[in-house]
Amino acid sequence: MGHTKNIHTELAVIGGGPAGICAAISAAHLGISTILVGNRPVLGGNSSSEIRVWTRGATGAGNLYAEEMGVWGRLKLENLYRNPDANPVFWDEILLDAVLREKKIELYLNTDAVALSMNEGQITRVTAYQQGTEEVLSICAAYYIDATGDGSIAAKAGIPWYMGEERLTSGDSHPLGDPGIMGNSILYYTRREDHPVRFVPPDYAYSMDEIQRMLDQGGRIINETSSGSDCWWFEYGGTLDTIRDAQTIAVELKRLVLGVWNYIKNSGRFHADCYTLEWLGSLPGKRESRRMEAAYRLRDVDLLENSRFPDGAFYGGWYMDFHPAGGIRDSQKANCIQIPVHVYQIPLRCLYHPSVPNLLFAGRIIGTEREAFVSSRIMNTCALSGQAAGTLASACLSRGRPPAELDGEDIEHIRQTLLREDMFIPGVKAADPLNMTAPARISASSWHTGGAVPSGTWMAISGSAFLVFPGLGGRRLRVKVRADRILSLTGELFSDMLPSRLLRGRSEGRFQWDLFPGETDLELIVPEACEGRFCTLLLADAEGASLALAKGDRTGFLCGRVEEPVYRPPMAAYSPDAGKALYGPAQLCNGYSRPWGGPNQWRAADEDGAPWIRLDWEEPIRAKELRLCFDPDLSAELPSSRTRQWEAGHHFAPRAGMPGQLVKSFRIEALKETGEWIPLRQEGNNYQRMVVIPLPEEQSVVALRIQLDGTWGGESPAVYEIRVIRR
Repeated sequence: MGHTKNIHTELAVIGGGPAGICAAISAAHLGISTILVGNRPVLGGNSSSEIRVWTRGATGAGNLYAEEMGVWGRLKLENLYRNPDANPVFWDEILLDAVLREKKIELYLNTDAVALSMNEGQITRVTAYQQGTEEVLSICAAYYIDATGDGSIAAKAGIPWYMGEERLTSGDSHPLGDPGIMGNSILYYTRREDHPVRFVPPDYAYSMDEIQRMLDQGGRIINETSSGSDCWWFEYGGTLDTIRDAQTIAVELKRLVLGVWNYIKNSGRFHADCYTLEWLGSLPGKRESRRMEAAYRLRDVDLLENSRFPDGAFYGGWYMDFHPAGGIRDSQKANCIQIPVHVYQIPLRCLYHPSVPNLLFAGRIIGTEREAFVSSRIMNTCALSGQAAGTLASACLSRGRPPAELDGEDIEHIRQTLLREDMFIPGVKAADPLNMTAPARISASSWHTGGAVPSGTWMAISGSAFLVFPGLGGRRLRVKVRADRILSLTGELFSDMLPSRLLRGRSEGRFQWDLFPGETDLELIVPEACEGRFCTLLLADAEGASLALAKGDRTGFLCGRVEEPVYRPPMAAYSPDAGKALYGPAQLCNGYSRPWGGPNQWRAADEDGAPWIRLDWEEPIRAKELRLCFDPDLSAELPSSRTRQWEAGHHFAPRAGMPGQLVKSFRIEALKETGEWIPLRQEGNNYQRMVVIPLPEEQSVVALRIQLDGTWGGESPAVYEIRVIRR
């Protein structure tokens, strides 16, 4: 090997996928000197341009207002702004740019961690080799985060691990036979040319007869336009060891994929003459390998029963998504079984094992039983685990104690830090001791009444139509419908803290209305038990009846169909005096920065031409920064990349641009004790949900004023939370 470079740092993050990126950035934001080591030339793991799996999570599995934010959300929103077509090549650059702008991060790409040294149960050194430079890195850190995806560091450190259902110890290979895990996949992108394109398959590709045999097993999406993540079912390796048999699996997948493309091009069954492959992956995307033993392993019951943990620190919400180990070649089973779940907490104890006190886990290797892993493995959840791990490492460093020795006060400090950095922890309310907003008097130019303005469009009440609205117990909700004949409309009401189009929640009763030809307002008295919860009214199929749609967005009010990820604003509203309870300025400091049991949002009135928010304190304050949380439409997915088209089975709806209600331009002013207003910041092109504005260090202020000058779509601006952080 070449020259050895000695590196000393507070934190070393090994792995450059979503988990590693978020771990490194979150730690750097908290002032921790960090090394980020990735074994590939680009960042992003499975989401990178080398593999091109799109990032999905809780919203993609039907949970409303559940899109993952925090560090990962900032990257996704930047991608939406800079890369609206979601090109995976530009996604690589978004990630690299974000890491390189962090002064506290030192990045090493093309670098494999090959060995480690330990003393008295702790890791003292990780040795890595950087391709191209022929340099050996000797990395000495106080803490390490294993975000490798395979648990390579944790296994070398002697922490027991699982593959499938079996618990194994470091150094053990998986026994021969079926470990019962999910396989790997290689994707491709198709392109239509203006002329015929011939395809001559390589000799190693599978024959058409073999491809036909696989297709005859059913459940396969295959046509000339299938592209990108449509090809997820090109899956192989679940009956092998996805680590030690990686090369065998990769070659076999190329045989399969090129055999499929040959079948599409040359079988005569498709209109594929002018189609070609514009990109074919060489590096498989891996779904499953090691899962580490941890202080706690998340269980299926935790997902299904929404367990709450004293150290719950981040969340999941993707389906319990089971794939047969046989994959494309051998399985006679359904190629995918997806069980929807509500958003669920994941505790910090899943991120470490007490036997190696200075090592944390992030990504798909965290402590889970397999029935929970099939949900938590999804990339958006992995990214959140990275932010939690980076924040946990920061707390361990500042307190001088390993994670297993942190007490309840330490854990609560970590959770409040995560909430401050825009993590969502289901059911956990912010109580930040650094936040000075609570004692302030908050006023606003206006607030939305919650009323709806008709758009003149309608949604047929057919199939499995539903209506979501915030529960105000004892209040009367009016819903505009029309019918083309006399009929009876029935619906069942459900409630939950966060709605889902696939899961109903607690039943709150059945309702029936008699409809006559023409338009009418249905009335529904919301049960008292629904107070502080979201309501979902599931409507029975009523041919000839339609639900009126409204203009603009009102957080908390949605309608749609169970089978579609398309949500519309309904003509459903309480009386105007309900607006203050739904969207008044008190929502800005109620402890929630996104929907949970209600909108938790201030929203300006539609007619307010110059909306503002003001905070006044009785005594002058000296504060470090102002934090604002805007509304980026948390019910719409923000994937890292996508192809030009995709199969309907993905249940995905692309964004048409920047969110219409997201604040684009604003001004911040501070009132000095002298009575003078001074400008602090003017922004004309904001595209982020969380904005942090430094406050003047040298002087105290008695008031702050936030002037909201415009949104991306001309809708009334919305703000979830304001925090003023003390020095």
